[in-house]
Amino acid sequence: MSVYTHLSQAEVEHFISKYSLGELVHYEGIAAGVENTNYFVDLKSNGNITRYVLTIFEYLPHNVMPFFVSLTDLLADKNLPIPKSLRDASGQALHDLHGKPSLLQVCLAGKHSPIPTNEQCHAIGEMLGKIHQAVSGSSLKQENQRGMAWIVTQIERLTPLVSSNDAELLNKQLKRFQQFFDTVNIPQGIIHGDLFHDNALFTGDCITGIIDFYNACYDYWLYDIAVTVNDWCRQDSLVLDEVKTISLLRAYHDVRSFTDEERMAWPVILQFAAFRFWVSRLITFAHPEEDSSHSTADNAVVINKNPDEMRDLMLSHCDNAHLLVLPS
Repeated sequence: MSVYTHLSQAEVEHFISKYSLGELVHYEGIAAGVENTNYFVDLKSNGNITRYVLTIFEYLPHNVMPFFVSLTDLLADKNLPIPKSLRDASGQALHDLHGKPSLLQVCLAGKHSPIPTNEQCHAIGEMLGKIHQAVSGSSLKQENQRGMAWIVTQIERLTPLVSSNDAELLNKQLKRFQQFFDTVNIPQGIIHGDLFHDNALFTGDCITGIIDFYNACYDYWLYDIAVTVNDWCRQDSLVLDEVKTISLLRAYHDVRSFTDEERMAWPVILQFAAFRFWVSRLITFAHPEEDSSHSTADNAVVINKNPDEMRDLMLSHCDNAHLLVLPS
């Protein structure tokens, strides 16, 4: 994720001393994503160097963090390639850095795929189905921190800050989606919530890791699939790649079958997923009421994503809704 909180070597050494994992060899900030701060931390023990990831959560409050630790533990214990949070000598996973919750995890093998292949789309569809299946019936609960109530608040803040055309479209689409979700009845459970292709690691076409579960919450499984499809299968033309989309959806369907209600809802859920990320990216660009959770230091390493891409993707889905179907 982007580096908002800068750590000195002494701070990193003090942090890792709790774990008795070895001597600090090297650390560096990871300049990718938009929300949390991440560092690679290389530790040497018995002549071997192991890479870890230190994450500092910039906006999530301490009280919601145990859910994420429990979720990744549950998934890892079901033999899915999910990093567990490491415990220190006292058995504690969560720590505090600069007043913010922090975790240490082993860095998983593999690399992000800049342009997912058909085979990788199949693999991520199957993996997402397994994740949903693994948490089905779980007692874990977490409200969506960026659900409809959050969207309403953000659009109120954004309306005077964006162009008149965007403001009109934001409010028009908001009303449409509110009406839709008042009547929709589709399966829900714990979702990843942010399964973009840079949150998956591959060796060849084999998944070696799924990371960044910090948007996970209880919501519609179909929304989770839509977020994934919108990123993994999107072409430059903003029309979904048919082969990749079918490959991903069929692989998911083989693990958890789609319901008839989900097939009816799919075109609108795809549009909504793009809409939700349009809103969050607009916030990053517009900076309404300066977000105090993020450092504004001059040397902060921050990467922002273009909000117009998600707006235009939403509109493309509206124009091509008749082509958006789920397998049966």
